[in-house]
Amino acid sequence: MRLHLVTVPYRYDEADEGLGAGPVALIEAGVVDRLGAIGHDMVATVEARLDPNEREEGRTAVNIGRLGSRTAELVAASRRDGAGGLVLAGDDTASIGVVSGLQRAHGAGTPIGVVWLDAHGDFNTPETSYSGILAGMPLAILAGLAGPLWRGAAGLAAPIPTDRIAIAGTRELDKNEETLLRSTDVRVVTATELLANTAFDRVIERLAASCALLYLHVDLDILDPHLVPSNSTPSPGGLSVEQVAAAMGTVFATGLVAVMSVAGLNPGAGARGTRSIKTTLELLETALAGWMQTPPMPDSLI
Repeated sequence: MRLHLVTVPYRYDEADEGLGAGPVALIEAGVVDRLGAIGHDMVATVEARLDPNEREEGRTAVNIGRLGSRTAELVAASRRDGAGGLVLAGDDTASIGVVSGLQRAHGAGTPIGVVWLDAHGDFNTPETSYSGILAGMPLAILAGLAGPLWRGAAGLAAPIPTDRIAIAGTRELDKNEETLLRSTDVRVVTATELLANTAFDRVIERLAASCALLYLHVDLDILDPHLVPSNSTPSPGGLSVEQVAAAMGTVFATGLVAVMSVAGLNPGAGARGTRSIKTTLELLETALAGWMQTPPMPDSLI
């Protein structure tokens, strides 16, 4: 399958350090060749960058949005080229730009579903968050519950209805976040439920039936901490590479995944970072062997 590789080497609006160094570490470790070896045609490798002249001190969320607009341009280009998009991001905040890019390519009215594999809910708002951490808010931003300036800067034309969002692999939810989630139509599949396969297949089947395309996002903290020991948001009781790859395979099997992203790789910390890079490559190589097709672009939009 044809793939455009898009890197977003940032943690928030800071480039190339910490989590922001993760995408380059994967490139240097040979991710392009390894995906090519399992049959993918890696037709382009491009990088999203925030123009330093557009970066404003003290306006981190807006800066993330402006970076997201660059990401959106590259994601939209991958779809217009008839390819899938693989986004290697520093952190989860890149997701706003990814969805913006899908809307640019397919139209804001196209029903897009989001499948979010993560140990955390990432559904906080500034009002519900105990920490104020922006990386804990992307899904609430996508749902239109917060961040209008962030969404506007990224060019997100329309929020994602909550009945088109599924979160799976969760092991930690803030109390206020969980209350907010219960007030929506977001489908939440805990790590325990995912491992027991008691709900995930049905959730994906229902999502696929109501959406024209899907966006799959993977935060590496869904894995057990011993597999990604340099991760900055470890959560005990995580999944194995094979278990996460199987969940990704369920989503890929719908034939509707247009773009997937992976975030949360901290390549530093010596041997711990090296192990995390190795695990991430193994996950991508294992799971993406099952990504065989993307949804077609409407003829009127090509």
